Amino acid sequence: MRVKKFLIAGVLIITSLLFITGIRIVANIKERVLPKPESRKNINDSNIPGKHGIRNFETISDESSITSSGPVNLLLLGLDDGGERCDVVMLFNGSPSSGKVNVLSIPRDTKVYRNGRAMKFNALYGYGSEQQVIEEVKRMTDLTVDYYVTIDFAGFRKIIDTLGGVVIDVPIDMHYDDPLQNLHIHLNKGLQVLDGKKAEQFVRYRKGNNENEGYIEGDIGRIKVQQQFIKALIEQKFKLRYILKAKDIFNILKEHMKTNISVLDVAHYATMANKIELEEISTFSLPGEVVLEGNTWYVLWDRKATKDIIEENFFK
Repeated sequence: MRVKKFLIAGVLIITSLLFITGIRIVANIKERVLPKPESRKNINDSNIPGKHGIRNFETISDESSITSSGPVNLLLLGLDDGGERCDVVMLFNGSPSSGKVNVLSIPRDTKVYRNGRAMKFNALYGYGSEQQVIEEVKRMTDLTVDYYVTIDFAGFRKIIDTLGGVVIDVPIDMHYDDPLQNLHIHLNKGLQVLDGKKAEQFVRYRKGNNENEGYIEGDIGRIKVQQQFIKALIEQKFKLRYILKAKDIFNILKEHMKTNISVLDVAHYATMANKIELEEISTFSLPGEVVLEGNTWYVLWDRKATKDIIEENFFK
């Protein structure tokens, strides 16, 4: 029972990042719309959706998705509009008995290898969808991924707009244009309300078109503002009044999100939402060094430092 409750607490944090208003809203969705969840031992099978877009949800049974005890790990992936790259990768970890949640962000520029070929971490999704990413996360962290949630930026934008935007203090002027990605970022420094389009610009910005523009830390700087966005979203949108948006959010999720977590579990333990505090969320970034190899910037992850972070802070 405690494991179930913790899982739902973890889902609460993840669904928040996915720009849902929290478990309270999901609890009021009466339709059964998610694909039947897989147990930990079945996560490698072919039921994990492929890379060709976001699959619509299907009917599920009342069977619980929680089959193991101990710590629970959930992987969040945020896809670009092409559905080929995961530009947001976060692993949520915690223990039912503690009520605490750890979040490990993995830089999209982290250098990895596939079949002996070097590439950036965010490209892995295009070669094997969730399963390819899950295997790499496990190799890096020595943590088992029990559940995953994937959403694209189109869903991101729609849900933020549905919620009326998020108030954010933008730390620097953000200007960048990449016609090839159809990515155009133009935000000025200062406190402001970000709608869906501007919120996407905020979480995706890393550098400008000119030298010395952007975060000194590169992708690490982007991760910090993504984590800032998580906390602002949770603080501002965990309000009972947003339950009126449930139907609209439900329709967005059907089109833009996929997961192996049962909505019935989320609904049953909706009251766990009231027990989550910002102070109980600890955020980390996969440690590494930013280097330029040829014309490509990579983050070379530090295996020993990663092991130290996991051993000292994460539940195993």
